[in-house]
Amino acid sequence: MELPFGELKENKLVMHFSTADYSIASVISAIRERLDLLAQLEVVFQGAQTELTAGPAPVFIPVPIAAHFIYKGKGDAKNILIKVYEVVWEGLAYTFPDEASWATAKSSYADFIEAQAQLLHARIEATSE
Repeated sequence: MELPFGELKENKLVMHFSTADYSIASVISAIRERLDLLAQLEVVFQGAQTELTAGPAPVFIPVPIAAHFIYKGKGDAKNILIKVYEVVWEGLAYTFPDEASWATAKSSYADFIEAQAQLLHARIEATSE
């Protein structure tokens, strides 16, 4: 079953996010906010990762984040995992920073990306001489 930002297959749920909107830290914070409920639902958070692109890519391109869950119970996995999907999104809403904090974080991230680009440019210049 396909969800707006995830996939459900048998007893597994994969939720998809983008670094254009969220950091992996904010995704994991949202999940941590709901770990007690996940345990009650017999769902295990298996981890989250950013996906790497093959070959060189500009540093400013957002990358996907995937969070993996598995239902370990004996009941209806589909309904339980749909509930997990909903509570993780609720957790993201609860833990997401206010507009001013978010803008500051995005600005800091932009500064970081710019510094990486300058470093990469300097390395390319140094090796081409």
